[in-house]
Amino acid sequence: MKTVELIMMLAFAGGLVLTLYKVYLFLPQKPLADDDTTPESVELLERIMVECNNAHEHLDEESLFQMMSSHHDFDPKHFWRFNENRLKQLITHYRLKEPDFRL
Repeated sequence: MKTVELIMMLAFAGGLVLTLYKVYLFLPQKPLADDDTTPESVELLERIMVECNNAHEHLDEESLFQMMSSHHDFDPKHFWRFNENRLKQLITHYRLKEPDFRL
């Protein structure tokens, strides 16, 4: 191997190592404090949803969303991403476990 080829190969290897290290640092290493997609958070949201749905009959999704947002166990800082679309996903997820669930 010529000296130039060796230098280019070492520069490429060094750049690759540096790039991989920067990507590693960029990726999250620990779960976020406000991650509302963890199984515990989903379970809490499902419990709140069922409680609110059982408390009142014939709720539509908008009313259920309002009731869930004002529930005493609902933490707005933790569930700050919770919106009506996330509620629809939660209902679909819950119906896979409990097919008899109705609004």
